[in-house]
Amino acid sequence: MELLLLILLMPLPVFGVRANDPIAGPWQTKEEARNLECTRLGQSRAHELHPDQVPAPPPRGASGVTDALSCTQRFMRYGERPDRDEVILSSLSQTVGEITQVASALGSGELTWHVDAFYPGPAVAAKISVTARTQLAERGLKVSDRVPVLAAGDIAVLGRMPPSKAYPLACARYFAQGVLEERDAFLGLMIVDARETQLHAGLCMRGEWRWLR
Repeated sequence: MELLLLILLMPLPVFGVRANDPIAGPWQTKEEARNLECTRLGQSRAHELHPDQVPAPPPRGASGVTDALSCTQRFMRYGERPDRDEVILSSLSQTVGEITQVASALGSGELTWHVDAFYPGPAVAAKISVTARTQLAERGLKVSDRVPVLAAGDIAVLGRMPPSKAYPLACARYFAQGVLEERDAFLGLMIVDARETQLHAGLCMRGEWRWLR
């Protein structure tokens, strides 16, 4: 089930008027509110994805809808996921926002952005990737759905190396094999240590890897 929360900004002195706010209240319990997963979208992207529910951006200087939250019910209720997944997903939008802000500042010129997430759980990895692609697109960048893939032999070698060496080498191989070209940028998001709950990220451009977090 998908819901859409619109955040409306009105002229003063009315502040932050909201419709269908997904917080606990008369219409839903705190537990029900916590079992929503929401992604913040700018009005342009929200209108593109939900044209029947979100109006087109108004002329510059006009007031109206400026932001939206696209919310879905969790497949697993709060407390049923592994602790690490809960920690990662609970702050995913903010964490990925910080990463994409740094990455986009480093990528100069007309680039095509590719994203992949390296995470033990495929469902969580997919959420991380989608969030990063969406936020890069919100920054006006050209984003591809294509994920760069190396040959099986490269993957076997990289799998035996520590992350600190594997990711820079993978970046070099992407460029050497023509998987990524001069106008491509690859943003990787990953868990470096299985015991940690921090999401790391690195940027690959022109065969050079740079850790962002």
